[in-house]
Amino acid sequence: MSELDSLTCRRIVMLSPLRFVRAFDGSLEQLSPIRDFVGETVRLLGGNEDDAFAAELATDEAATNVFHHAFENLRGRITLTLWRQENKLVIQMHYYGKSFDPSLIPEPDLKLPLAERPIGGMGMYIMRQLMDEVRFEFDAVNGNVLTMRRILNLSERYGFMELSVERPAPDAAVVHISGSVDGSNYKQLISQAETLHAEGVNRIVLEVSGCEYMSSSGLVALNAITKLLRGERMPDTEDGWAVLKTLDDARVGQSKAQLALVNPTPRVDRVLDLAGLKNLVPIYPDTKAALAAMA
Repeated sequence: MSELDSLTCRRIVMLSPLRFVRAFDGSLEQLSPIRDFVGETVRLLGGNEDDAFAAELATDEAATNVFHHAFENLRGRITLTLWRQENKLVIQMHYYGKSFDPSLIPEPDLKLPLAERPIGGMGMYIMRQLMDEVRFEFDAVNGNVLTMRRILNLSERYGFMELSVERPAPDAAVVHISGSVDGSNYKQLISQAETLHAEGVNRIVLEVSGCEYMSSSGLVALNAITKLLRGERMPDTEDGWAVLKTLDDARVGQSKAQLALVNPTPRVDRVLDLAGLKNLVPIYPDTKAALAAMA
């Protein structure tokens, strides 16, 4: 029996071929169990760590929208069904509640600074960016259905990452990241930090306004760099997602931060929020403010 089965076998129904079904109360407190269920199920269906993380994040956004808007402070339940359709992951969310027109939700203006971006609309944007298909069907009698599909283990999904380095002080470095930080390149970011640290750098600012996407592997890199700058033992990055379980250890004894982020894009900001990394790595509007705070 797998770890998922042993933990939740009483609440999961498996249908042939390999359909996993679980119902959740319409409460924000259920978001963590929802993410756990989705992530573990995607792995069982053959997805990699980036697939699992993307599915967790997209489903978290979808459930949050339903809880806030479709249920309108009333009690409700959602039922999640996950299965594999050839090379695609299918996530289906069924619920009863208020319907809406997704086409009326405007695309966010990603050029605005983070503090100036209006609240709302980001959830739908993130879902569409992470999944290859997002479709809503509304039925007042039989219930509403959200269906999301994502091609699993797609090598073309991995993006290009470019790093450039500035040295404003002997003990400080600003690393500009453009493109995507994912499973194909996150070790390059760690290696860059290791090189800078060997040269005497103990303060690193990651300028990420050009970083379009950061997967769970990118979060692993942030955790590893944080420990590197503190002189702690680096985690084994081959452990993948499990490395993020050490985030609480990284927070212990934290005083002044030695790693900071500057102006993350909305997708990266939401990933950091979901992973709880905002409590570990401070975020600043510009490199000047970040360097001053770490001086």
